[in-house]
Amino acid sequence: MPISEGLRTSLNQIRETSIQNDTLYAKQIDEISPTTDISVLRDALFNNTNLMNEFMNVLVQRIIYTQIVNYKLFNNPLSFLEGEQMPLGAIGQEIFINPAKGRRFDVNDFAGLLAKYESDVKIQYMHLNSDVQYPKTITRDKLRNAFTSWNELQSFIDGITQSLYNGCYIDRYNFTKGLVAQAYRDNAVQMQVIQNPNTEALAKDFLTKARALYLNFQEPTSDYNAWRKVGGYGKDVLTWTESEDIVFLIRNDIGAYLDVNVLAQAFNIDKAKLLGRVKYIKDFSERDKDGNVVVDGSKIIAMMCDKRWFRIKNQETTMDEFFNPNNKTYQLYLNDVNMYQYSLFCNAMLFVTEEPEVTITGLEVDKKDVTVKEDETATVTVSTTPAQANTPEITATSGASGTATAEIEGRTITITGVAQGSTTVTVKAGNVETTINVTVESAE
Repeated sequence: MPISEGLRTSLNQIRETSIQNDTLYAKQIDEISPTTDISVLRDALFNNTNLMNEFMNVLVQRIIYTQIVNYKLFNNPLSFLEGEQMPLGAIGQEIFINPAKGRRFDVNDFAGLLAKYESDVKIQYMHLNSDVQYPKTITRDKLRNAFTSWNELQSFIDGITQSLYNGCYIDRYNFTKGLVAQAYRDNAVQMQVIQNPNTEALAKDFLTKARALYLNFQEPTSDYNAWRKVGGYGKDVLTWTESEDIVFLIRNDIGAYLDVNVLAQAFNIDKAKLLGRVKYIKDFSERDKDGNVVVDGSKIIAMMCDKRWFRIKNQETTMDEFFNPNNKTYQLYLNDVNMYQYSLFCNAMLFVTEEPEVTITGLEVDKKDVTVKEDETATVTVSTTPAQANTPEITATSGASGTATAEIEGRTITITGVAQGSTTVTVKAGNVETTINVTVESAE
C-alpha cells in the first residue's frame, strides 16, 4: 500500500529538522518519495539506535505534539470556556473594579475638588491546580510491527496520538464540568431551588424562570454573583452579562424532556436567543479516573452563567520522551498544566432540587455588648465561618428572658429589653457558639 501524502510530508519534516540541526539522520535517511518502500526506512532505523532515537524524538515533537497527522480526538464540548494562556508562575489574580458612583453636579461644591474618590477594587487570587501527566510506553516489538507497512505506521502514530490527547481532552472536559459541582458543594454560587421539571407544567415553569434569568443577567445587579455570599469585602459587586456571553448548561435528561415536550411545540423558536449558548451535559458530578463520584452534582439541573465564570487557563502542554536502554522502550509523556477555578465576580446561577449543606465552623457577632432600654430593641448581625455555611441552624437564647428576649431571623438577632438588669444571649450552631452581653436600662 503506497504511503499517504500526510504521512510522507510528516516523515520528510523529520528529515528537514535533521538538516536544520545538522544531525546524522538526514545524512543517512533519504527523502521519502511516493514510491519509497517502507523497508528502506525500517532497515536504516533498526540498524542504528542513534538514528532511531532521533527519529522518535522528532516524531514526538513534530507529529504527535504539533498534531500533523489526522486522527479522531474527543471533541470537548466545553472547550470554548477555556481562556487565554496563563503566563509563567503559579499564582494569578482576577481584578474587579466596581462602576464609579455618579453625583449631581453642583457649581458651588468647592469642597468636592479636594475630596477623595477611591476606586472600589476587588481581587480574587487564583492558583495553578492541575498538573497531569499522560504516559505511554512503546516497546521495540510494537515499533518493529509498526514498520511492516506504511498503513501500519500510520495506524501506530494515530494510536499513540489518540491515546495521549484523548486522555488529556476527556480530563479537561471533566475538570471543567467539575467546577460546577465544586461551586455547588461549597455553596459558593447563587442557587435557585426548583422541582425536578419532569412534567410539562414544571418544565414550562422552569423554562420561564430560565428565560427571565437570561434577561435579568443583562441588567447591572449584584443578585447573581457570589462575592457577598462568600463574605467578600467592601461593597457588593455590580455585574452584568452581554447576551452573547451567556451560557446555559443543562443536564441531558432535562434538556431532552424540554426539547420534546416544550420547545418542539414552538418549532420556530431560536434556543440561543431564548437562553443563550446551550450545551447539554450527561451530569454535573465530578468523577475520578475510575468513574467514582468525587463531588456529587446529582441535585444540579442546569446552570446559567457568564462564560467568564469559568476561569480556565493553560500554562503548558508539552511532550517529553526518552529511550530506556535497560528494557529497550521509549517513554512518552504528555504534560498538561492548567488552572481550573471559577469567578466570584461573574454572573452565575444554579438550578437545583436541593441546596448543599456547608457546616458552620465559627460564629461571630458585630456587637459583643448591647445596651437597650425596656420595651425597646437592638439588632445584632451574625456572621459565620465559612461565610456561606448554612448548617446547623443558628439559635439565639437569652439567659434570663425576664430581663431580655432574643429572636433570630436569618443572620439578624433582635434583642428586646423586658426589665432592668443584665443577661447573656448565647448564639449557637451545633457545637459552635458565641455570646452577647446585654444590659437593660429603665425606660424612665
